[in-house]
Amino acid sequence: MDNQLWKIMKTEPKMDNSKIKLRALTKDDAKISWTWRNNENIRYFYSGHPFFINQEKEEGWLVKILVSDIPLTSFGIEELETNSLIGMTFLKDINLIHRTAEFAIFIGEEDAIGKGYGKEATIKTIEFAFNNLNLNRVHLKVQENNLNAIKLYEKCKFKKEGVLRECIYKNGHYINEIVMSILRIEYLDIQ
Repeated sequence: MDNQLWKIMKTEPKMDNSKIKLRALTKDDAKISWTWRNNENIRYFYSGHPFFINQEKEEGWLVKILVSDIPLTSFGIEELETNSLIGMTFLKDINLIHRTAEFAIFIGEEDAIGKGYGKEATIKTIEFAFNNLNLNRVHLKVQENNLNAIKLYEKCKFKKEGVLRECIYKNGHYINEIVMSILRIEYLDIQ
């Protein structure tokens, strides 16, 4: 459009500064993601179990989640500049009666950490939850010692709701989890 039309419309074109996109996961992504799941940091902060993962287990898990979008919706996080898979986000336990879901994310590529991809992927996943699934509440659980993740969630306007005391067992000791959430009305207020 030329500048005259923009003057008539009294608006400027919105620039999309996206660095990532969310996309469907594929079975081939297991070739990348199984190595992430064996990364010490990811196993400590994000894995629900202490077991190492081989490529066959990862492929089996992906095949299982790829055939359904409810109650688990999963996204690959793809860096636009390189078209590379760098992480995953999830909406788990989607409840279409109560309009709720649990959010989870991890960035698997270490060189992609600290570039704002996690924040952008979180916001895009939350937008999907509220705008496409018509959810009212999205919550998450995060280990209280995962300070970087907590800062990210606070930047994305999640609010702390409470603590699940000593509910995670890792490396010989129990860890508290913090429950955080964002409501649809809070999301709309920041748009």
